Amino acid sequence: MDFSTINSFVNRLFNYIPDFINNTVYEKYFQFWPIFLIGLLASLFLTPIIGNIALKYDITYVPGAKRKDKEHDNPQKALHEGITPSLGGLAITIPALIIILIFFRLDSFTFPILLSLLVLVIGATLDDIFNLPAKVQLLYQIIASAIIALSILNITSIPFINIDLDMFKWDFSILGLQQSLSFPGDLFLFLWLIVCINAVKWTAGSPGIIEANSLVIFSLIFVIAIRDNSLFSSTISILMAGGLLMFLIFAFPPQKIMTGSAGKSVYGFLICVLALVADSKISTTVMLLMLPLIDFIYVIIKRFFTYKPKNFIDLMKINGPDHLHHQLMKLELSRTQLVLLEMTATLFLGSFAILTTGAIRYFTLIICASLGIGFVFYINYRASRIKKLEHKEKSPESKYSY
Repeated sequence: MDFSTINSFVNRLFNYIPDFINNTVYEKYFQFWPIFLIGLLASLFLTPIIGNIALKYDITYVPGAKRKDKEHDNPQKALHEGITPSLGGLAITIPALIIILIFFRLDSFTFPILLSLLVLVIGATLDDIFNLPAKVQLLYQIIASAIIALSILNITSIPFINIDLDMFKWDFSILGLQQSLSFPGDLFLFLWLIVCINAVKWTAGSPGIIEANSLVIFSLIFVIAIRDNSLFSSTISILMAGGLLMFLIFAFPPQKIMTGSAGKSVYGFLICVLALVADSKISTTVMLLMLPLIDFIYVIIKRFFTYKPKNFIDLMKINGPDHLHHQLMKLELSRTQLVLLEMTATLFLGSFAILTTGAIRYFTLIICASLGIGFVFYINYRASRIKKLEHKEKSPESKYSY
């Protein structure tokens, strides 16, 4: 059966779809169904293979065990059950790399994105295998973010900050590829990429959360990109959504395989890049990542005042059971309920990125931020109250934390 036969069959199938779906309004969304299917099938095929490879070579996460050479590692932060293979994110990121190579011409726009993805995927895979120090992890994040910052991809505005982002601008080329250095715009973009990478990465402490949240966000980016006629963002976001939808079956509690650094270091990066490609506004990414960003900032501030680290590297080394998902577990939510709650909150807050435009977007951004901050502080407050009550009722010997 050749492609024309398959296409004819699909066209006949779509003739049975009601007119209210198969019309000019929705047709442009359905044009991307083959890309979604590629992501779905690639994840279905690759995930078991990668999982078996990870188990064979002992590339696994062991609950309740401190990782080798991790001075500040807290083994209580992991909420998965049993020895779980890692590297699962490769089932989603490898197809993305291949699709960029096959479907898009490598030029000044696509090549930096591809190169940055390669840096992150290779660095994060090595982290899964060898448990790299925090300095090395930050290094490959910096390299990937710097490549994008020096590319022709720029931000046009920063919410509530009235500043000329192109105060200094220098256009040049490297090996025939156009580069653009603007100050302070590219500095903001560089730092924003680092924040987005780690904000999303830190949601991966409980089974299924990072996959479910990322699935929702990539789906929302797809809608935004279609609306703004961004072919690159539309293609890659729907591919990622398809891959994550299938992978979520494996990652949903009880977890059979973990995304690992090979995926969680890439999702936040791609979300940031694709959202900026779609409409060049940081406000869009902020609303899409509202919950992870607020949790990230809350944890950073809390760890700074609790541990008083000497520098940023020491701060990034610290980890423990103080993220939003850990606090929700203290409220006696099951792992499944935890995934569904965070997924719903992400969908609710992220949907405002689609529903709002123009000046009203900034007003909505304040509302979303207020809701997100209130939610995070309320959950942490409730969790701390429960912890104090348990401390009073139980002896020191029986005290534990997730």
